[in-house]
Amino acid sequence: MKKMRTITATIKTTDNVTESTKLANRVNLKRGALALTLATLAMTAGAQTVDNLNFGPRQEQRGKEIDGIAVIVGNDVITQSEMRAIGDNRAKLEGLILRKLLLQTAKRHNITAGDTALNIALDKVKKGGKSISRQQLREEMLIQKLQQQVVNSFVKISDQEVNTAVERQLKNVDERLRLIDILVRVPDAANTEALNQAQEVVQRMMTQLKTQPEQAVAQSNGAVLSDLGWVPLSKIPPHFASVLIDAPTGKFLPPIIDSDGVHLLKVLERQAASNVNLDVKGPTETRASHILIKSETPNAKGMIDDIYRQLQSGADFATLTKQYSQDQGSAANGGALGGVLPGQMVPDFEAVMNQTGIGQISRPFKSKFGYHIVKVYERRQAKAKSTRDAIEQQVRQAIFRKKAAEEWDIWLSQLRDEATIEFIK
Repeated sequence: MKKMRTITATIKTTDNVTESTKLANRVNLKRGALALTLATLAMTAGAQTVDNLNFGPRQEQRGKEIDGIAVIVGNDVITQSEMRAIGDNRAKLEGLILRKLLLQTAKRHNITAGDTALNIALDKVKKGGKSISRQQLREEMLIQKLQQQVVNSFVKISDQEVNTAVERQLKNVDERLRLIDILVRVPDAANTEALNQAQEVVQRMMTQLKTQPEQAVAQSNGAVLSDLGWVPLSKIPPHFASVLIDAPTGKFLPPIIDSDGVHLLKVLERQAASNVNLDVKGPTETRASHILIKSETPNAKGMIDDIYRQLQSGADFATLTKQYSQDQGSAANGGALGGVLPGQMVPDFEAVMNQTGIGQISRPFKSKFGYHIVKVYERRQAKAKSTRDAIEQQVRQAIFRKKAAEEWDIWLSQLRDEATIEFIK
């Protein structure tokens, strides 16, 4: 059948050969004319007169130098200039690779850092006398949000493990410890690269401490050695106390990280003290109100900005709340949220609320629910119901921190192991 179709087609073509030949001739003539015209134009454009003839080698035309690629990290790169800035420091390179992987992951999960929260954080950094670029701070905030999502997804705490730890600590509330602390300071604990470098120093010190005196090791590594003396276990911050409860004497414990940097603690002696008063404060409770314009409202940003201008002109917060707020649960009460405890609000809202002074009104900001303005009326220390409640609160926080650190380390290792990293020669 295939042969027959071929033959039939040939016969039909032959019947019209004369007309086809004429058409082909006309097309070839037009093509020849077009080629001649293009050749003439090219000769004209490239022609030189005696006055503008150039002899000898042409000068090389140099454009702007392009920064080369040194390492491919997932769908991002490390440039040659970034590598020159790092030098031969392997730890810095690993820190930069991990940072780029984290930022890519944050982007894939649609994690963002809003301008309002960024402005607040930037003001706080400046007031603290630190210097950081807006972009660098934005990246730090993205990584922190990603970390929160990761640990919240993986960390599970059972009531049984909390109760076991509480019972153990209740038996030790009167105990006192004599401690020494070696601290490697980190200028900005949120800076992943600086923290990695500090942990590298600590690992080196732990090896040196096996054969060298504490004072010599601390001095040679730029660390601070402190004799803390006798300290009641009940007065020690929870994330330290949970490690120290069962710690042996005479040995340095695994590193502990806090806002000051990385600590190496060592219990020199233990002592049971009498009449030690456990005075543990509860969490800070904030009394606040807010106005909400939901994201899906047409011109929501324009509405919240107009409300803010009215407030700046002296309008009453409660009145505008009843008139405009779309939070049905609080609008009728002037936007009152009651006493807000840590963790009750979404992170974007809580961050702005915590940065707003008593009696002050925040600038408009965005959360996943929409656009807000918050007013803070009061802050007070919530009282713990009992000694056991106070210890349970501390223990739960300490367990969460410990598990969060472990899960984050595991997740980081997995992220690094599964990443596509290619070094360009």
